[in-house]
Amino acid sequence: VSLMLTAAATIAAPAPSGSPNMVIAELRTRGPNGATDEFIELFNRSGAPVVLDGWQVWRSSATGVTTLIKQIPANTTVPAGGFYLLANSAGYSQSGVSPADLLYTGGIDDGGGVALFDNQSAIVDQVGMGAGSAYLEGTPLTAMTSNINQSFERNNGGCYPNQDTDNNAVDFHYNKLISYPKDAASTCSTSGCSGVVCQSAPDPQCADSLSGSCANGTCSY
Repeated sequence: VSLMLTAAATIAAPAPSGSPNMVIAELRTRGPNGATDEFIELFNRSGAPVVLDGWQVWRSSATGVTTLIKQIPANTTVPAGGFYLLANSAGYSQSGVSPADLLYTGGIDDGGGVALFDNQSAIVDQVGMGAGSAYLEGTPLTAMTSNINQSFERNNGGCYPNQDTDNNAVDFHYNKLISYPKDAASTCSTSGCSGVVCQSAPDPQCADSLSGSCANGTCSY
């Protein structure tokens, strides 16, 4: 019996209905520098710090083959409302704007997926760009094909990407010719969110304690 329990404990549990803390907030599988111009932005949507020691980010191919992208180093804590940015060292083009907190090698398939695991090997959040991905929630996103500045961003993004219904197609939108990668130094403030593209008024992505407003598709304060 003990052997059965040990084996079962190693099997990743499905993501809960709406992650209680960390989510994949924004990502892309290619950019102006091509297929390696990638980033994965994590966000702490909870009201308390989250220690990421031993957490891992994995990728899936378009046919469901999974590979470790990177294990997050020890002594990594993301504060409430904070961000953590991973990027591909071979091609990430926005280091001058938002330098990565952690670099990785090996690309993400355009039609694949990405998952965040905690230190108990349970999936905390996952995003898929194709039906064949091992990692997705609900309906997958439409795969990127062009080498342009772009991203998939969680709705209510900008400074507070909080929407999580466990359906990728509902929870994310596509940014064309723009992206908003945010690293650990990013904070939710009016200066940080002013000018962020928003979708409706009022919109929580016009953050600082939801004090912004959305007019003509732009956050203002």
